[in-house]
Amino acid sequence: MTQGVLMSKKLILTAAVACLSFTAFTVAVSGGENTTKRSGRADKKLTIKVTPWGPTQADVDTAKQRVAQSDAVKRELNGSKFREVGFEYLYNSTESKVDASRPPTRFRVAYYNYSTDMTLFAEGDFTGNERITTQWVHTVPGISGDELRAAYRIAEQDNVFSALKGTNALEFYEPMPAVTVVDGERLVNIGIKNPQTGDNQIVGVSFKNGKLVRYANNAPPTSAATPEACGMPSAGQGPTGAGLAGQYTLTINAEGGGTLWEMLIIRPSASSGHIGTPGVDDDERSGLEIRNVKYKGKSVLKRGHVPILNVKYVNNCGPFRDWQYGEGFFQIPTTGVTFPAGPTGGFAIINAPGIATTSVETGTDLGNFRGVAAYTQDVGNGTEVVLVTEMEAGWYRYIMEWRFGTDGTIRPRYGFASVSDSCVCIQRTHHVYWRLDFDIVNPTNNIFLLERGRKYQRPVTTESAFFKSVPQNRSLLIHNASGDEAYQLVPGTNDGAVLDAVGNLFDPFGAGDFWLMRFKGTAAAPLEIDDPNGSVFPAANLSPWIDNESIVGQDVVVWYAAHQVRVDQASRPESPEVIQGSHVVGPTLRAVRW
Repeated sequence: MTQGVLMSKKLILTAAVACLSFTAFTVAVSGGENTTKRSGRADKKLTIKVTPWGPTQADVDTAKQRVAQSDAVKRELNGSKFREVGFEYLYNSTESKVDASRPPTRFRVAYYNYSTDMTLFAEGDFTGNERITTQWVHTVPGISGDELRAAYRIAEQDNVFSALKGTNALEFYEPMPAVTVVDGERLVNIGIKNPQTGDNQIVGVSFKNGKLVRYANNAPPTSAATPEACGMPSAGQGPTGAGLAGQYTLTINAEGGGTLWEMLIIRPSASSGHIGTPGVDDDERSGLEIRNVKYKGKSVLKRGHVPILNVKYVNNCGPFRDWQYGEGFFQIPTTGVTFPAGPTGGFAIINAPGIATTSVETGTDLGNFRGVAAYTQDVGNGTEVVLVTEMEAGWYRYIMEWRFGTDGTIRPRYGFASVSDSCVCIQRTHHVYWRLDFDIVNPTNNIFLLERGRKYQRPVTTESAFFKSVPQNRSLLIHNASGDEAYQLVPGTNDGAVLDAVGNLFDPFGAGDFWLMRFKGTAAAPLEIDDPNGSVFPAANLSPWIDNESIVGQDVVVWYAAHQVRVDQASRPESPEVIQGSHVVGPTLRAVRW
């Protein structure tokens, strides 16, 4: 644990802080789950309405073509070996918290120059009125789908593997890490198996030289490739790249016409995050993202997403910082489904009693849909609307859900599965870091620390970082500074912690559990999302942002971490209930005096 986090813990847990003069809110602090029913529906019927928002896929494709044909890009890349590797939406950076969100009007395309090992950023606007501008940067972007397929083609031409092409003795897969830099050259890694012999290796593909680079021990230093493999078989269907169109407004209406929920949905491929951060080997994005979330007409969240996702093994493999733009296939019904943005538009509404299933429930990698699916589900005494997606990062399969209850409850969920590989036989801990930009009714809020046995709630007055406490049932209350409304953040029962039961630090890589900070930037261009990695990468590094600023009556952001220990076996059944599965984590956000 960093010194900053430890000091923040001491500040909160030992400093004398004045208590409020009113009686504590009567709120539940249990982290338990409600029972989920997989069939049937609650009495109150909910209606889900989705409308595409922002640029269409045709707009994106036209923008990419215009950039590729521009004089600026042709001039910079003339005579080089290069490929488009990323697309990013650029929003109006002056948009304030109280403004209605406006669709992105500009974009950035990334090209990787294999000849010079540099990245070219090209920017323009969707209307085509701006001149395309370019900038060379020293960054290592993530892989694109076209690049991965091109890497497979180079491997098929290799002397060792060409004779196996078209047989059942040659199987490609996506490994971790996705890329490795060797002597300044960015190599795209691919896994190659021979199912008949058990031979397994991870090689680097040099697009600069059009050949394979073999690693010692058949894998990069942070990976492994042996005949032993765990996890479910890969379907080989492949993920999306970054930058697909997929932004939607969503409303949830109760029977009788009353609006319960309103929000903006961003699919993982289009989620926030940059095409690589200078000096950092990543292109992470932030998964299934929600913005401008309102319950019964009142603001709850300006933005909810997962900017940081990483994993630490007990030995040999990793650690890795994972990306969240590669949407994988999962299963939706073949009937009773509507596609508000068209069959290829990335959003599916499933009519009752249908649901979506992912690799976490089914234990299979095969699916028929990529994007975001929505459906309703009975939970306890009410009904939830579920937004779900499945993502791929190398051999990992990640499920991400947002669940919205009729009573105002929000349940963010993250689930873990893996396809067959050597590393996933090893025990590891996955770490998920939600960034929750609360705007309870308005952007000015207060935060209180709730603990078992405390009559009054303790106000948190300055930016702070601290740990979970199961014995004290520690949770947070985020409160409207000028009214009664609040939301309680309760840790999930599967969410783990970086301290053991007696308060000793046993997981320094996890970095912490709660970080409370003052919002920086603008609504469309928030700061403090890409953590200042420095020498700790790929571990999360949020403590530099905790600098003792006041958060009383301010615009506050809560980072919350869950830590999931996992090890795969050659054949391991997953829980049939996603919401209660042992490999699913996430807190509960409960409406208070709404």
